[in-house]
Amino acid sequence: MRRASPDAAGFAPGRALSDVGRARRFELASSGELFRMSAEDERVALRLIALGGHGIGGFTTAGEDDDGIWLVRSPAEPTLAAFFRGRALPWKDALSLARSLAFALSHAESESLFPGPLSPSAVSVREGNLTVELRAEPLVRSLLGAPLEDGGSGSASPRWIAPAQAAGAPWDNAANRYVLGLILYRMLSGEHAFSGRGLRLGLEEQARQAPPPFEEAIARALPPGLQSFCLRLLDPEAKPPLSGEIHARLGEWIDAEPEERRSIPRMKRSDPAPAPEKPAPARVAKAERTWLHGFLSTGVPPLAGVGLAAVVLLSFGSQTPKPERHLTRPALDPREVLAKDCASCHPRQAGEWHRSVMAHSVKSPMFQALEILIEEQVGRDRDCPEGAGILRKADARTACRDRRTGIAVTGSGGEHWCVNCHAPSENLDSAMPAWDGRSTQSSARRPLRDLLGEQAMEGISCGFCHQVHGPVTPESRYQGNPFWVSTQTGQRFLARPEDRRGLFGIANSGYLLDPTELIGDTSAGGVHARPSDSARKHLQSSQFCGACHDVRLFGSDVIGARQRGEHFKRLRNAYSEWADWAEGERRAGREPASCQDCHMSTFPGVCLPGAGSAPDGACAPGTHFEARPPGSRASGRIATASATVTPLSSHYFSGVDLPLAEEFPDALIDEPTTDVAGIPLGARQRRDLLLAASVKLELGQPSHRGRSLEVPVTVENVGAGHRVPAGFSQERELWVHLTVTDASGRVVYEVGRVDRDDEDLRDKRFLRVTTDDRFSDGLGQPQGLFGADVADGPDAPRWDPNPALGGRQFRGRGLVNFQNGFLRCVVCIGSIDSLGRCQPAPGQDRARADRFADGAYDIDTGECRSNLSGMNALFETYFPVGALDSSRGVLKGPDAIIDTRSLAPGEPVTYTYALSAAGPVTVEAELLFRAFPPYLLRAFIDYEKNQARAGKRPSGPLITERALERLEVVKLARASVRVP
Repeated sequence: MRRASPDAAGFAPGRALSDVGRARRFELASSGELFRMSAEDERVALRLIALGGHGIGGFTTAGEDDDGIWLVRSPAEPTLAAFFRGRALPWKDALSLARSLAFALSHAESESLFPGPLSPSAVSVREGNLTVELRAEPLVRSLLGAPLEDGGSGSASPRWIAPAQAAGAPWDNAANRYVLGLILYRMLSGEHAFSGRGLRLGLEEQARQAPPPFEEAIARALPPGLQSFCLRLLDPEAKPPLSGEIHARLGEWIDAEPEERRSIPRMKRSDPAPAPEKPAPARVAKAERTWLHGFLSTGVPPLAGVGLAAVVLLSFGSQTPKPERHLTRPALDPREVLAKDCASCHPRQAGEWHRSVMAHSVKSPMFQALEILIEEQVGRDRDCPEGAGILRKADARTACRDRRTGIAVTGSGGEHWCVNCHAPSENLDSAMPAWDGRSTQSSARRPLRDLLGEQAMEGISCGFCHQVHGPVTPESRYQGNPFWVSTQTGQRFLARPEDRRGLFGIANSGYLLDPTELIGDTSAGGVHARPSDSARKHLQSSQFCGACHDVRLFGSDVIGARQRGEHFKRLRNAYSEWADWAEGERRAGREPASCQDCHMSTFPGVCLPGAGSAPDGACAPGTHFEARPPGSRASGRIATASATVTPLSSHYFSGVDLPLAEEFPDALIDEPTTDVAGIPLGARQRRDLLLAASVKLELGQPSHRGRSLEVPVTVENVGAGHRVPAGFSQERELWVHLTVTDASGRVVYEVGRVDRDDEDLRDKRFLRVTTDDRFSDGLGQPQGLFGADVADGPDAPRWDPNPALGGRQFRGRGLVNFQNGFLRCVVCIGSIDSLGRCQPAPGQDRARADRFADGAYDIDTGECRSNLSGMNALFETYFPVGALDSSRGVLKGPDAIIDTRSLAPGEPVTYTYALSAAGPVTVEAELLFRAFPPYLLRAFIDYEKNQARAGKRPSGPLITERALERLEVVKLARASVRVP
């Protein structure tokens, strides 16, 4: 944003106009308006300018001076209504204007924004280049914190309205696409599509009949197909589902060469008149119905649009019958249920989902890179030079096999173990080929993004969730991944012990996908079936989430097998953690909140107009935070044609991640506005609210005797029904930044400080990480891949007892980090002390792993055969798959997983720092969070560069440095105390 005053930039302000929310407004002597805002609103100003560049809002120029930020808004006149009044436009002029308008509407749709109801008076024309600006007053006022003048749902004129909205449905982007068709029809013909019969009968015609074809003279002057396309825009069932398609189609006619137009034969006046062009017929649904029948069967909303709805209803039956236009709805195909298909009736849910991590579950570059690393490196050797595909689909003819037993390694960890939860719609399409790790050239070894179809690449989509009937059962043909197969013995090991208790489908994609739940017999007024009672109950249960939010890896966990008799590794454990908490709540006489109560509601709260407090940056200036308990829901209509207002489930699925995928635009990350319920639209804002509500930080009263200072710091999980961090908790950082300063302000102790979002924590130093797979042993097995030489850093933890063992009271110093971790079975090649711990021998003190070698881990039993015992035989590593260090060991998964450092619900954990400092001192503490450690992303970025150079990434590296730009250190809580 340039530094200059409006006058210096040529925009001299005139008389003051009424304020718009937080913005002051002035006339400009030249034309247009000047908006003045405080410096705190810089993000809003940049958002308005960005929208203006896409033809939305009319803001064209911005700057900053000592008085704050200023913006220039172009004049509203002439409006499109005034521009075409009393005349038809040349077809190319009409298409230029309509295409410009479609461009603006398309951008709003891509950003999941609603610019307000469309009408010709809400559009400004720039005559010099025949483009338009969508004024988008409701959106502009919302961004500036101003109340909507009409609630934001009404039309500027009842002549410019879609049939569903005339019946009282809330206005949405689909309605705007219909009005765009009305506007194009008006510009081409000079008449409204339903003119000449007055408002009441015109609305009736819209509900019952197609618009009339153009007059012959007008139709003959148009390019072939244009009339048909214009009429299709006015068919609520056949119009394109996205404005971007309209923009592209209009551009084809505009960009066509004039010679092509002149080569088209023309009829002579003596020729018979042409038959009117008709819209392309729609596919016939299982149960055909008219739009009117659907409208009458569902009833009229009691409040919204009651006047217009009354006009429509009162006229039916009182006029001479005319041939009705039957608007048939196409039958759904289970492979064609895309979010854009759902958006026409459920725009709110589709827009919220588009802003969620669920929409990017398979697009995640971190997921994509980890999945292909496992497939192309685990089990790799001379006989299987391209990797075993241990979690991909297997074919006996191309499967890699264990050289000693002959048992197939391909698919042994669970066929499509990753795909089944990250791209579950693949189970409907089955586009994925079986893995082939033995041939030198095979397209089957490509990354998922190069193999999956459009529907599967939507991730956890509308079509998937709403085709789930319930959990899998022992009788189900599809089982997900209930077991893994040992390549040593061929034995199957169950990964779902809950099955024995009759609780089916927990973990490893235990959902029962049944397309008839969605595409069976359609309900009255709909294109899809109503869910069965059992399916609805399952979708509302935490057990549904448990199908994929407990993730159990092949191989017996050394700790889990010893303590719980489990022969799998709990990589993600959110559902089981919730189930433990929920059982405790029920014992205490409280009904536990479900997953949906927290992640599909207005919890933890909303941002409402008015002054007040809020977590840093989570609510926009001029708004304040108001808490909402789990299960609180906003009210609205489930679908655009719904007759009643009901509690709604939010589809933001808010969590702790900002999607790393480049497909997730920056504009959706930091968006300062809210939806109509007060839920922040920005992913960052929603994340910050959720994190701030999850944990509490307290500084206890320090004890100071001479130079001895003890500082108790307590952290408690107060808002989550599972442990914090959860999910991929081994790669989630939640830590304490503690600073002790003396009376002069000099820092006498500090731990947990990072100066950049992409700076690693200082408890350890990565001396070397191997990401080059060209180093192998005599058997062709990669050595040191994703292994690291790690040394202690200045913040190395020195806590007693070891937090990895669990517990709630610790004493010592160093970094406090609630991140869980990975462990590897080792033997000591240094010296073993009297406490059974491995100490470095001379020359073994450069890196932590120098004193160890790989132990003998039994994947079936979970036994770790070592010269050490207990936890001393397990060495912490830092990658989900990897080697012992940068030069030793094969790449494999962890032998055990730490899941006890994280915070259990309602159990405060206290770390007492034992320090040396003379008083008086000031102690300050911050609780910080980061979704991924930078070292993890850097390693995968380097690996992907290597694989791309080797020609193994047809569409380029799966993760790049841009992912590091999405990393953020989030401040969750602060506390301070002065010690005399």
